[in-house]
Amino acid sequence: MKQKFMSLLKAALFQLGFFHLLRVFFPNKRVAILRYHAVAAPEKNFYTSLGISVSESEFEQHVRYFAKRYRILSLDEVIDALLARKPLPRNTVVFTFDDGYADNFLAAQILKKHGGSGTFYLTTNCIDRKEPLWLVEVNYLIQHARKTALQLQVHGTATQMSLTDSAAKQAAARTVVKIIKSNNRAVRETVRQQLREQLAEPNARAVTEAIMLNWEQVRQMADDGMVIGAHTLSHLNLPNAEPEDALHEISGSRKVLEERLGKPIRHFSVPNSGPYAYYNDAVKKMVGKSGFVSSVVSAPGFVDERSDFLELHRVRTVPELYKVIATIELGKLGR
Repeated sequence: MKQKFMSLLKAALFQLGFFHLLRVFFPNKRVAILRYHAVAAPEKNFYTSLGISVSESEFEQHVRYFAKRYRILSLDEVIDALLARKPLPRNTVVFTFDDGYADNFLAAQILKKHGGSGTFYLTTNCIDRKEPLWLVEVNYLIQHARKTALQLQVHGTATQMSLTDSAAKQAAARTVVKIIKSNNRAVRETVRQQLREQLAEPNARAVTEAIMLNWEQVRQMADDGMVIGAHTLSHLNLPNAEPEDALHEISGSRKVLEERLGKPIRHFSVPNSGPYAYYNDAVKKMVGKSGFVSSVVSAPGFVDERSDFLELHRVRTVPELYKVIATIELGKLGR
């Protein structure tokens, strides 16, 4: 009841113009880095959680609103200004996207249409079609499963999951994701192989690979003024990987992007956020060692000259625009 009340209250404040007054009379001196993933209507989205995706119309509404009432800057512009200790415009936002889904090409077109830019962090092995993004593969195989049960063997322990209906499949997907994010590459690949064997789907590879951007699209996005960043080679959970493997995932993704695009890659996004350990000091040092100027995480917050450039916080975006605006305008009052 409390959450519902707060949601209704934020919606009312948004409609009444309260957040507009806050923006005008108490402008945000810090930068809000907006965190997106996918632009897909719910009925077409089988590859990400509905909690991290917006529809095309919703995203255009977001961009139109921010373009009219805020200042949209690229991450390059923000980082360069902060490094040079130069002032930034008040009420500045930066659009960022994680993973590299093909629908991000549409997002880039919408940003360009409204005179904006965005930073797109790519999982490079998936752009190369060397492997499907494991998150997409897990969701696809489980959602399209014709069997009624799944059993995984991990570290000698069997985990039994029901696949009898949509709710059971969603619960099973969450369990599999938790197992993968809590372990290293060897366990991840063992789990993927068990899924492929038990839930065999002949079109899975072709479908899951097509979900990701291709290099032609990436080059077009860069030509259109979008900033391209790295998101590891294969979306491995870095703290749970062997150190050499984690460093290779980080530095290797930068190397691939620079070779493919012929320009420096300055920005990194840490994968596998959520209720999991996905970032630590050791990983941060690897990011710096790999030559990145900035790194973003999923922790909520804003960015200014006092921020740790290798641990920049972001603002979570959800379909309802008023919630995003409430987070920005109310969040700045907390400091």
